[in-house]
Order: sequence, then C-alpha cells, then structure tokens
Amino acid sequence: MLLAFSGCSKSTSEGVPTASTPKQAASQIQEAFVSAPVEVKSEAKVASEALRTANYEKAILSLEAMKARQNLTLEQGVAVHNSMVALEGKLIAAMEAGDPNAKRAYEQLKKSRRN
Repeated sequence: MLLAFSGCSKSTSEGVPTASTPKQAASQIQEAFVSAPVEVKSEAKVASEALRTANYEKAILSLEAMKARQNLTLEQGVAVHNSMVALEGKLIAAMEAGDPNAKRAYEQLKKSRRN
C-alpha cells in the first residue's frame, strides 16, 4: 500500500518540479508563463525579477496579483504557488538572521493571506 501512495505522488511531482529557492522559483515562473498573453507575461517578468533581486514586497504584490487571475493554467498556478512557498521560506530565514526588510515583507504576506 505504501508503494502505491509513493508511486502516485512521484508521478504528480515529476510533471511540475518544486522550487526550493526564490531564484529557482523565478526561473519556474518565467518558464510557466512563456506562452502567456503579453499582459500576463509582463506580470510574470516583474514577479520573477523581484524574486531574483530579493525585492520581497514587490514579489509578494506581483505574486498575489498573478494568483488572483482566473485564467491560469495548472503549470502557471503551481509555479505561482511554488514561488510563494519559496519566498515565505526565504523570508523566515532572513527574519531569523535579523533582516528588518524580511520581517516587514513577511507581515505583508500574512496580511494578504487574511484578505
């Protein structure tokens, strides 16, 4: 039975890789939105660049705007989700290291989830 469950989860994760760092997430966003309409691709580029440059607050705003879109493909939705998860992990690590910008951005992220 354990093999059946591990087989199922493996096939799901093979299709869409998980991004473990914001830079990997930025690459995943770029790839997922390469064939998107110009306006959506532009949003993806802003989010990707914000992730790459550790512009936490801009990354949160961009990813939240993308997440709110109703017409994302599965790959795009997963890329946005993975980016949010990777960004949150980075923010927590940076807060623990004493980064006040990360703390402010993390508070912004928590507030956006409540809305």
